[in-house]
Amino acid sequence: MKSFSTSFLSGAAIFSAVSALATPQLSVEKRAAIDGLPTGGVVSNGVAFGFLPSDGYQVASPAYTMAQINSKLGGKASTYGWYAQISSSTFTGSQLLQCLDDVVASGAVFQPAVMPTIPFSQVTSSVASQVAGVLEQFTAKGVEVWLRFGHEMNYYVTDGIYHGTAAEFVTAWKNIHAAVSSNPKIKMYWSPNVDTSSAPVAPYWPGASYVDVVGVDCYPTSSPLSSSAFSGCYDNFYKTYSAAYNIPFAIGETGYAGSSGNAAWIGQLVNQDMCEYPNYIAASWFEYDKEADFLIVEGSPSILSSAQQLLLHNTKTGCGPAANASDPSTSTSTTVGSTPTTLATKTASATTTRSASQTGACTWGCNGWDCSASIPCNADYTCMSGYCH
Repeated sequence: MKSFSTSFLSGAAIFSAVSALATPQLSVEKRAAIDGLPTGGVVSNGVAFGFLPSDGYQVASPAYTMAQINSKLGGKASTYGWYAQISSSTFTGSQLLQCLDDVVASGAVFQPAVMPTIPFSQVTSSVASQVAGVLEQFTAKGVEVWLRFGHEMNYYVTDGIYHGTAAEFVTAWKNIHAAVSSNPKIKMYWSPNVDTSSAPVAPYWPGASYVDVVGVDCYPTSSPLSSSAFSGCYDNFYKTYSAAYNIPFAIGETGYAGSSGNAAWIGQLVNQDMCEYPNYIAASWFEYDKEADFLIVEGSPSILSSAQQLLLHNTKTGCGPAANASDPSTSTSTTVGSTPTTLATKTASATTTRSASQTGACTWGCNGWDCSASIPCNADYTCMSGYCH
């Protein structure tokens, strides 16, 4: 249901932000800059931190509720990620609604990744209205929603999960934007995969007027973890799409597999010099054991202890006089309950994620992940409807 980056630098092609592609014009109503992050949520060095809980489907990790994760962590997640697909002209949102009660109880910002597996051209105003209607069931209960519509669009069109051109994606995005624009509790969250020559980001940019939050999915894989992994993943994208437009930057999903580097990656996520990233407001961890073990709360006690230290006891407090009291690469503490930068900032940059296999051989994400004719599953799995089973 998602893709991973095999590296964050190789093959990266940095693109400058471009104006929206020519598409049918829709009225634009830019919403107020209100982030809606919970005041009692986990915030480490100004970064609101949350999770994408395992759904337990075709993965080694069982299904987790956010209530379970919060209880074990000892803190309240600020963000809650989940996945759903638009697979026909009828969207009931059943995948999202199954976690409605847990989302409401968590108090977190809901970040649904709604994936159009129908062609982009079929995401009509009617389909968009259905998506908006489902999300209104969350906002009616007080939930703030950051909609990651068509996340990782630049990658998924290369492996057959998504279908259509960049221009058609932009039109679909604007249809969704128009459908949710009257609901102030829904933000449009543009979240591509990292920028590569084979999966460029820039053609999918709908324009700053249609975007409330930007982010990029990046999973560093170097072993040992590079000390510059954060900048390699995010700097270019941040400069191009967040800083340039003063749009808030949030990491929709990330993780690092294995006990040798996951604490170090958390440390990089929450110990940056926030004066260099003033628009960086949130990050969400992929709490799954799915082909690789990314668990930091539901994993080993030692990893949990490291995560608690980094997320709940960080002495750094964001961009301010006391923000740089410790070195960002070594500091191991965070705060709970402070509110980070509001949803009013924008920047631009480009990162890198997995590109389609050039050889036809599966080299990453092959068991239980996405697949196509050019990216087959491993021998003991079968490609069914775009996913290895």
